[in-house]
Amino acid sequence: MDLIHQEIQLSLDQYSRLEKLHLHFNLPEQAIICTLCGYALATDDDRVGRHLGEKHHIPKGARRKLNALINSLQLPSPETLPKRPDGSAPHPHLQIQEGKAYRHCGLRSTSLTILSRHVRKLHKREIAATRSTGKHWLRDHIVDNLAFQSWTLKDIKRAWTITPLRASTQRSKKSDNRLLQPVPDPIQRLADQLLHEERTRSELHSATLNPPTDGDVLSTQALLTNWMRRTGWDRTFEGADCQILISLSSLPMPSSQPLYLGMHRGGHELSSSAIDENRLLSIVAALDRLFDQCGETVRFTDVSVRRWLRSRFTDRPYKAPFELVSQSNSERTYRNEFKRCICFWLRVWRLPRAISRAVTGRIFTTHQRRILEELWLDSCWTPCDNEDQNAENAYAGSALWLRQENLGSEVGQGEGEEEEEEEEEEEEEEEEEEEEEEEDVDDDDDEGSEFSKSEDTASDALYGEGSSDEEYGSDNQETDNSCDPSVDAVLRFYYEMVTEHFEDGRASSALLVYFSAIRGLSRQEGNEYLRPARYTPILSRLIYYTRLIFLEAILPLRAHTYTGFAARPRYGQLAALNAVRVDQMCDGTMSPLGEFLSLLAYGLTLQRSEGPAWHFDWSEDGQTISWDGDTRLSMGQFRSLAHEAFRQATVQSRRLMYDFDPEDPQMGSLRDRLSNTTPGYSFLTDPHNGLGELYLTVFMRACTAPVDGLLQTRHGDGQGSWDVDAAQAYLHGHDTLLKNLMVLEQLDSGQAARVSELLTLERTNTRSRLRGIGIFGGQMFSITRHNKARLTTNREFQVARFFSPQVAALMYRYLVYIRPTAYAILRQCFRHEPDRTLIFTPISRSTGWTTKVFTEELKRLSRDALGTEMEIGVRLYRQLSIAITERHVRGALPTFNRFDDVTEAADPDVAFAWQSGHRPMQRHLIYGLDGAFPDKLQPSLLRLYARCSEKWHSFLMIGPEAP
Repeated sequence: MDLIHQEIQLSLDQYSRLEKLHLHFNLPEQAIICTLCGYALATDDDRVGRHLGEKHHIPKGARRKLNALINSLQLPSPETLPKRPDGSAPHPHLQIQEGKAYRHCGLRSTSLTILSRHVRKLHKREIAATRSTGKHWLRDHIVDNLAFQSWTLKDIKRAWTITPLRASTQRSKKSDNRLLQPVPDPIQRLADQLLHEERTRSELHSATLNPPTDGDVLSTQALLTNWMRRTGWDRTFEGADCQILISLSSLPMPSSQPLYLGMHRGGHELSSSAIDENRLLSIVAALDRLFDQCGETVRFTDVSVRRWLRSRFTDRPYKAPFELVSQSNSERTYRNEFKRCICFWLRVWRLPRAISRAVTGRIFTTHQRRILEELWLDSCWTPCDNEDQNAENAYAGSALWLRQENLGSEVGQGEGEEEEEEEEEEEEEEEEEEEEEEEDVDDDDDEGSEFSKSEDTASDALYGEGSSDEEYGSDNQETDNSCDPSVDAVLRFYYEMVTEHFEDGRASSALLVYFSAIRGLSRQEGNEYLRPARYTPILSRLIYYTRLIFLEAILPLRAHTYTGFAARPRYGQLAALNAVRVDQMCDGTMSPLGEFLSLLAYGLTLQRSEGPAWHFDWSEDGQTISWDGDTRLSMGQFRSLAHEAFRQATVQSRRLMYDFDPEDPQMGSLRDRLSNTTPGYSFLTDPHNGLGELYLTVFMRACTAPVDGLLQTRHGDGQGSWDVDAAQAYLHGHDTLLKNLMVLEQLDSGQAARVSELLTLERTNTRSRLRGIGIFGGQMFSITRHNKARLTTNREFQVARFFSPQVAALMYRYLVYIRPTAYAILRQCFRHEPDRTLIFTPISRSTGWTTKVFTEELKRLSRDALGTEMEIGVRLYRQLSIAITERHVRGALPTFNRFDDVTEAADPDVAFAWQSGHRPMQRHLIYGLDGAFPDKLQPSLLRLYARCSEKWHSFLMIGPEAP
């Protein structure tokens, strides 16, 4: 062949002509290959010319004398050319075929059907032999994804394999979703039918979002999570109708129609009658009155007793006393847990026994039936007044928790907030506050895990031992006016419930524990369980009011004569409490409260392994943060939040000052004696600063302004009078600016404070509290005192956040000029003179703002600044600010003990962790970060906080030069 190769010579012009006609002269195997078709052509007679004309429509003029040239080469027939060896490199001009080969005999084919038929017919012995090794697929006998080339078209018998398979691999990737071989029509029709059924099922599944059922998988201990193994909910609800259980635990509403509960298995439609629902409304109203009395009892209980109430140990009190929930929204959410509980069990008891057992998967004990019957049939629910009137009164009583009093209907917020939204916000607050006490879980002297907001304020109470009459409360504690039979009946029922013994040692046999498990069911369908992070706040609420029931039963401030609960003794109160506390109220006891304490501690421990609510990821350049897969925020967008808030606040401030533009103050020249605790003192009222009457300039401009002035000439007598509409518009503008400043302070001064603490900032000292704003080192700053830390450790966690110069100037103008002007208008025009020291409180309402107001303002600002549908709420911003601080603000630091915040070698940047409200270990566990715990606001600490704020300001680039 080398001799032939040497004899055949083509000039460059001849090579060029062949290439133009898409022909390739192949060597050493002598052949003419059509590069468009990918195979060698027969060269006898005029075969090559006809192929080009008929197949590729090449004009005759271009093919002139081509056949003569080809015939002069005297090339062999392509069918006689030798095969190249298997594994050869791909020929650049030959077509590549995808095929398969049988492992045992080497048969090759492009058809999987032919190979399958061949294997079944001729290689039964090999198939049987391989099945004994666990290989049952015909594919195990076939080598797939082979690439072949041959000289002639689709000549698989004389083809050879090629490597690498780059070309074939690319083609296979493009055709992965296509069937490689045609199938018979009957098989195709059946496959299409099955495909349609699966698509329909998938669409229904996506619409309902039902989680996969566990079936009998949970019976396998290896597959049980630690949380499910501890709660035992799979056994508790075995055979129960969870959707009906959730409906049974709903709060009653006034209605003349029955409450629809759902469709039980077997087609039974369940409902609660309107009469029963009205009775439940009366019971719930009595429960509210009982809890009011419980709160009064707590307020008149000594600290030492409340410390023992809070302790979960038998031999020592807790370091901080039990405290009542401070916010009305929180208290309403807490109360709803026990309201749901009492409504649930009474509705279940009213069902027929067979239905009740089928729905709950359990039966009532004799004791449980007795206490439910005593409550429901008590004569106090059927007085002379008709039952419908009682129901209306009950709803009116419970509705007190929904009312908000407004001053001026045209100004301020609406009167109500939707219950569902408030409950979600309350749960967010609880989740944040639980973080504060996680550090105490392993502390032998601490209360461990009872540490959500509810748990921190939880307390216990029990029956008192019988004593002589003279040992008990004074006469005014047992007056007839304090007797309320319905309250006493509810107290008796709940005390029986919280002291119930476990049947056969099973905690779920107790009514209160079983109800707590129902609260662990997520979704309306009850087909999902709450994870520890979402369930521990519910446990904390139950613990809180369980302890209140104990306290009211054992040491009530006033006697409950209807059910025989005597008033507290004058002496020996602690002994009376501990007589029952050791058996019923401590961790490890076989009581509902003991079970709740144990489960709460375990749940808080498991939360550490679940990670934060958002998992952030950074781009390679660190300029974009992402979460939830497809949500992204660039650092420029994040800065634009503060820039937009500053811009809006500047515009609003200029409008409220009627374009009065005083010189920016020299903060260093203002005196602020931070050690001065005199009520009413702050740098605003210090006589040395002379700020008290500066607002009068703005007040006069507002009164006399030709446009939007607050005074007008009265028609008729020509006298001057107030323009009430203009005055109301000014007050509305004041509240709008104040909401903007509230958000701006959070954005500007570093990692965000908890909103509940931000709303407690005061402009001056009061008789019992220190102001929340001050000046140090020529800079204005805010001071938030970590209320949760005080409840947990009896020490205040103080955090200072310094303002940037531009924001400090805005705050100065508000506090010195705008706020006094607004209150002067309120005094002079509306004859109302409120005495308010809180900074972030509306002027047009008698009640303060809530977390919801801040959240809505932050979301509005995020929409304005980002120009998208992205809404950043309180929780998300808090997490974002911490993540951004760790990435951009703290920067690279030398090696140090990240949990050290007390020694001389401690890292100064632990102040960043203090700003987020955590100690170093807490911050590491919750966010994977660091933190600290200052309780003395000394100058060195203030300088650390100032350093943190300066770094944050540099990152935000806030001010007039901001883009």
